[in-house]
Amino acid sequence: MMRIARVAIGMLAALACTGSMAAGVLKLSRVELTLEPGQAAVRELYAENVGDTPLYLNIEQHLLTNPGESPEHLVPVAEVAQPTLLVSPARLTLAPNQKYRMGLKELAVPEQTQIWRITFRPKERIVVDAEQGEGAPAPLFVNVGYGVVIYQRAARVQ
Repeated sequence: MMRIARVAIGMLAALACTGSMAAGVLKLSRVELTLEPGQAAVRELYAENVGDTPLYLNIEQHLLTNPGESPEHLVPVAEVAQPTLLVSPARLTLAPNQKYRMGLKELAVPEQTQIWRITFRPKERIVVDAEQGEGAPAPLFVNVGYGVVIYQRAARVQ
């Protein structure tokens, strides 16, 4: 009987600890998207905050110039001479339970298939304090990014 009481108290304490942690949680509608030329297929990408605090996101768009090779070579969209796709906005604030449709603007059909990598980075950092016996503590910062790959197909198959 005493064991059951201890287990019940432990479970209640764990539930109270996890319930008090508030965080914004990002949910993306898809992780891969293919844009075919001349087709009005589903070109929607939604970002949703399923957490209980606001989410502040930085959104980065890069062109992958060497698909299938390692290491990847990513070029920021601002450095691409003539980008064929723009994703907006670059910054986004989502309230709890808010859903936002990202803007995907196809500027042109590329001559060859292009692969775009879109990264959503929350503006919060997770800090892990590592206390050491001597000297100054060495904090560890973790920055999480959520990615979407967009395949923008060429006008003709190569």
